Amino acid sequence: MRAAFAAALALVLFGGCAEKVAPIDAIEGVPQKAPDWIQNPDINGRFSATGGATQSIGGAKFQHIEAKAKASEILRARLEKIALAAAKECLNALKTAKVDDETIEKDAKLASLMTVARASNQFERTHIWWSPARDYYALLRISEERFEATLIDAIAQFVKSNEDYSLNFGMLRGMELIENAARSAIAAAK
Repeated sequence: MRAAFAAALALVLFGGCAEKVAPIDAIEGVPQKAPDWIQNPDINGRFSATGGATQSIGGAKFQHIEAKAKASEILRARLEKIALAAAKECLNALKTAKVDDETIEKDAKLASLMTVARASNQFERTHIWWSPARDYYALLRISEERFEATLIDAIAQFVKSNEDYSLNFGMLRGMELIENAARSAIAAAK
């Protein structure tokens, strides 16, 4: 009986609140006196994202979780594009004869997901704001230096653990290639 009640309560709390969350791409209905970082998170660095959560029956703690999850999702999507571009460049340069374009695509996607998973553990909440209506906003960020180091390390680890790419790693100065690809992907995202 308790389990059924808990499950029903969770559906009411979490299911009912999900519809009120602002869209991922934009936070609408933000009061005019809101801090600048809510509408333009990039003023705190390119690797920043804002998430918001309206007041709900779940309370303030749930709003913190919801806003952080939204900001994290936005930031992850940005970083994944950069990581995917860097991984594709590296894997194309380091591939052996038995690797085709479809394998490169799959492997690059896997390497980018691995990079973003590591980077998301380094996200830091730098700003918060409660609106007069008790909506909660949070800004998450990761420094460019931390992301670059994570990107280089994750791709290098992926390449070294995969025989289809590691055979050419030493011959083609693999570490230098990975560092250059990471820097150029980050610069292209500016």
